[in-house]
Amino acid sequence: MTYSELKTAIANYLNRSDLTSDIDTFIDNTEAELNRRLRTKDMIKRATATADSQYLTVPTDWLEAINVEITANNFSPLFQQSIESLDVYRKANNNSTGQPIYYAMVDDSIELAPTPDSSYTLQLTYYAKISALSDSNTSNFVSASHPDVYLYGALKHASIYLMEDERIPMFTQQFEKALEEMRLEQEKSAFGKGSLMMRRRTYGKKQKRNYYYGN
Repeated sequence: MTYSELKTAIANYLNRSDLTSDIDTFIDNTEAELNRRLRTKDMIKRATATADSQYLTVPTDWLEAINVEITANNFSPLFQQSIESLDVYRKANNNSTGQPIYYAMVDDSIELAPTPDSSYTLQLTYYAKISALSDSNTSNFVSASHPDVYLYGALKHASIYLMEDERIPMFTQQFEKALEEMRLEQEKSAFGKGSLMMRRRTYGKKQKRNYYYGN
């Protein structure tokens, strides 16, 4: 379903012709909710960045870290810590510099510890925001594969806006059902088929071994 088709469907369900500008807001609110609640395989992205100071700005579509790794020496994972833990580490090590070992999220930045003593290339694996629908971006993975998530999400927010209390539970139930079906499908396709293998998967935290199905 394209952006234009989605707006038409929402207007038809609401049986209203005076909500053209408001429908954009209903869609925006749905996307905001999806970005808060969804973490699926189609939201995973990778980017490289150069780290040569204590702070590194994350990509503009960043939602949540999965892995942060130094690309040199066959990839060295960094371990995610709290800001307070980094402060304790710096004090214990006299604020020394070196190859980063730890990181913490600080607003829209990654704080590294120790502070890099030279330039390092990082690979960032993260959950990215869903590409927002617009007149110039008419489709994304949600609208293409699960248009009912957008439709019922927008109708739920529309009912709240219109104070149609009797319709809010109905559209909320349909939205939650569509969202859960999408999650299950994404989880299933994330593993696929194949032989059982061993793979280190750190997700930016303590290293551990996990089984996954791959080729």
